[in-house]
Amino acid sequence: YDGTFNSFANALSLCDGLNGLKANDKILLKPNILWGGKKPDPPYGRVTTSTMVGYVLQILHDRGCTDITIGEGAIPNKELGSTTVRGFDWSGIGKVAKSYGARLIDFNSEPYEEVELDGVRVKISKWVLECAFLVDLPVRKAHRQTKISLGMKNLKGCLALRSKQR
Repeated sequence: YDGTFNSFANALSLCDGLNGLKANDKILLKPNILWGGKKPDPPYGRVTTSTMVGYVLQILHDRGCTDITIGEGAIPNKELGSTTVRGFDWSGIGKVAKSYGARLIDFNSEPYEEVELDGVRVKISKWVLECAFLVDLPVRKAHRQTKISLGMKNLKGCLALRSKQR
């Protein structure tokens, strides 16, 4: 990756990252926003950048996709004023989404469906269960509970708050 759209698009193509995608699919992008901070720019390496989300939106747009949602369930913190909506603004993802006509969803405010995962009952956002194509946009970083945070850990943001704790 050399920092350009063409490099990103080529890497996505080489790994068949959008294999099976149809233009009329209901698409859900799940970035890692983490929280809605007060700083003007998110620190690199902590959240999915608006540049990466923009690259994916451009590729989807070029493929004729129009039913695109970006969803996240950021960690709420009343003291710090952290919300998912603020996270979309803080990260710049809200602005990029608007430029491509993608809708923004706060999983913390949306309906959930209870499912069983390996014997554990959890509540997961209905958006995740109802989409035809999920694009996971994690950040590679360390985490105190899992040692490393990648694609599976990023999907924890699709769970209800109590299910995240489980």
